Amino acid sequence: MKSNPITSARQQGHLLTSSKEELIRIIEKLEKERTSQLDLLKEVYAEREMLARRVKELEKQESDNLDSDGYGRMSSWVSKICFVLQHENRPLRSSELISLLEKREPELAGHSSKEQYFSAFLSNAVSYGRVIQQKVKGVRGYYYLLPEWLDDKGQVLAFYKSRML
Repeated sequence: MKSNPITSARQQGHLLTSSKEELIRIIEKLEKERTSQLDLLKEVYAEREMLARRVKELEKQESDNLDSDGYGRMSSWVSKICFVLQHENRPLRSSELISLLEKREPELAGHSSKEQYFSAFLSNAVSYGRVIQQKVKGVRGYYYLLPEWLDDKGQVLAFYKSRML
């Protein structure tokens, strides 16, 4: 910000010897600076208000994208799979995951080949390590578990093992 010309002693001396026209010119210049700064301040304030409204809109959109239980409709499929496993708190087979997710996901519900469509997401969840595949003898297919449901040796914890059958 520019310094006020009236403040320096040298300028004060100059003002005393200045003509009336020169003083008027200095005052007009200062008034123009003040007006331009005021305009800039108004512009910044208007932009701040617009951004505050936009933040509120985005916060509302985000809260609208979460169901009451915290399910995020805009989340990735891997995150949705993990959410369903956590919410159910038990190992699930792919058919159970599909039936639970298709209630929430019209894209999955309307798909002609749900198993094929969903298997790609399930494979990604397993390859990323967010979900563990577990084979149970005598049961066709796999159960899918969260990694925290395994002990240090990689064995399914008793509580979850009992819920697999």
